[in-house]
Amino acid sequence: MSITVKAFYQAVLAGDVAALERLIDDGFCLICPTQDHVLSGVYEGKQRFFNDVMPRVFGCVNPEEIAFCQAHQIVVEAGEVVVAMAQNAGLAKSSERYDQIYLHVFKVRAGKIVALIECFDTALANRALWQGGDPLIPNHLPALSNLAHFQQA
Repeated sequence: MSITVKAFYQAVLAGDVAALERLIDDGFCLICPTQDHVLSGVYEGKQRFFNDVMPRVFGCVNPEEIAFCQAHQIVVEAGEVVVAMAQNAGLAKSSERYDQIYLHVFKVRAGKIVALIECFDTALANRALWQGGDPLIPNHLPALSNLAHFQQA
C-alpha cells in the first residue's frame, strides 16, 4: 500500500494529473476534518476531487514557484491504511510562503486510493491561498461521524 502512496506524492510533486487519475478510485472520498474553512468536511467522488478540490488549491499557486509534497515520509502502514506526512516548499500567488505540512491518512485497496483524511494548517491555507475566499461546499459537513466514510470506503 505504501507504494501507491509514494506514487501519489511523486505525481503531486510532478504535477502529473494523469498519474493521479490512475491512482485515485472512482469512489474516492476526501475528508478534511476542520470547521469553517475553505476545505471542511467530506468531498465525495473522483470527479469532485479533480473538478472542484484540485483547482481550488492548485489555482492559487504558480507551479514554478512551489513544490507540493516535496518532502514526504510514511509514518506507518497497517493493512489498507497508510499514515504519512508531507511538506510543501514555495510561494502561493499571494506571494506568501506556503510551506504547508500535511498529515495524511490514506485507505488503499488494489493499488487505488479509496479515501484520504487530510489534516493541515488551515490558518496558513486561508491566509496564503484563499485570502478569505468562499468555502467549497462539501457533500457532508464536518463532523466526527464522517470517519464512517473512511471506514466504509
